[in-house]
Amino acid sequence: MVTQKHSLSTSLSVPADMRFLKMVQGYILKMSDIAGLSNLEGQRLELAAEEAFMNILEHAYPDGNPGAVFIKTEVSETELNLSIRDEGLPFDKSLESYPEPATEIEFIEEGLGFRLIRNAVDEAHFENLGRRGKVLRLIKYLNESFKPDHGEISQMMEAAPPQQYKIRPMDPDEAIQVAQLFWVAYGYSYKNEDFYRPEGLVHLIGSGRLISYVAVAENGDVAGHVGLLKYKNVPMAEEALLVVSPVHRGRRIMDLLHDAIQAKAKEMELKGVSVDPVTSHIISQRRIIQLGGRPCSLDLAACPPRVFKGIINEKEKPQRESYLHCFNYLTPISPLVVHVPSHHEEMISKIYQNLGQQFVFENPGIGKLPGDFQINFDKSLKKGEIKVITANENQWSEILRVADDLAEFAGAEVVVLDLPLAQRASAILCELAEEEGFFFSGIRPCESFDGDYLRLQRLHVPLDLSKLNIYSQLGQELFEYVSNCRSKVL
Repeated sequence: MVTQKHSLSTSLSVPADMRFLKMVQGYILKMSDIAGLSNLEGQRLELAAEEAFMNILEHAYPDGNPGAVFIKTEVSETELNLSIRDEGLPFDKSLESYPEPATEIEFIEEGLGFRLIRNAVDEAHFENLGRRGKVLRLIKYLNESFKPDHGEISQMMEAAPPQQYKIRPMDPDEAIQVAQLFWVAYGYSYKNEDFYRPEGLVHLIGSGRLISYVAVAENGDVAGHVGLLKYKNVPMAEEALLVVSPVHRGRRIMDLLHDAIQAKAKEMELKGVSVDPVTSHIISQRRIIQLGGRPCSLDLAACPPRVFKGIINEKEKPQRESYLHCFNYLTPISPLVVHVPSHHEEMISKIYQNLGQQFVFENPGIGKLPGDFQINFDKSLKKGEIKVITANENQWSEILRVADDLAEFAGAEVVVLDLPLAQRASAILCELAEEEGFFFSGIRPCESFDGDYLRLQRLHVPLDLSKLNIYSQLGQELFEYVSNCRSKVL
């Protein structure tokens, strides 16, 4: 494994077996060379690592069941840090003679092997790590400053020449190019693994779940992609899977793909299309809103961090990605009847007015039909969803049990609860959910079989809302409202 941050870090894991000694020696010599050590310094470090490795082979696994040896090298601007860890027998059978953490080795043992190790480096430390075993840390100062190469793909690629692009449905043999586009843009961090497998994309299209359009350059290369994800029994679809090749950006390809997929949705007589631009940057939100999308929900912590290549923040660990859910009506909809607790009426009125949708609030009431709901857990997203089909306040205890189980046993980091706004008992269920830590996050037009959903969420991981970037006045108002609702249940 290799990572590039402010230093260059590599690791090697091998069985505690004499047959792997040459591999360890080669690894140490190569890293010494990369760090800029002289041949003599590299040989001394390799000898120290060999002595440590042999000591593990001889003493760490007396039960005859050798484990692994974990070797890690980190080269910073001024020094090379080498750690050699095993999960075998602790340093000494006597608890009284265990060294304190970071104790200098020369004060632990005066044997020849330890002196060889100590003389090969500038610092040597030993630590017992409890259940993680024990580790020997060796530090060698560098004579010359080491600067890792942080080249980025976006900088290595030259822009394609100006040209015209053809927008059309994807051919099956172009699926491999689409998968490669996702890797160029996201690495392997995109939420759905199918989009990295050509056969996965072709299967989604063949099953009718996905309609896929591509932008094709004059030389036949796929320069961009957009998809329309369809759902069963609802008159809407989601515009998603939008990606544009770095060498073809800045040519309105996103607009061309958007127009084509919207036209396809109208041809299918869908009532509307949703889009989920990320909140980690504003550009995609702004363009979606300019193209007709209207903010109606803030889907917090919706998926694991999506790391765009070339936009990596090295100073802090990325948090789960959130979406500003937008919707665009394609055909006029009859006025809606909406059932929500009175304290949410003002915010929902603003959302519907911005959507251009007529509505009327009606008083809550008890459910007339037996309650029913669907459960979904996405392991890759670590996200649980509970969608109420028929609302009945008597089903709340069962819904709550499922929500708790999704977090505790399935490992969901976020659980969403969707309540059908057209049904009277949804307002009662909403208040019961808010008493148990769920908070309002907006509405989801046309996602229920009888209208719209009210979405509530409960988070089980930390989320810093100050890191979200929100575009548009209504988007900001929705953000502040959701933030206030969340703060009341923390």
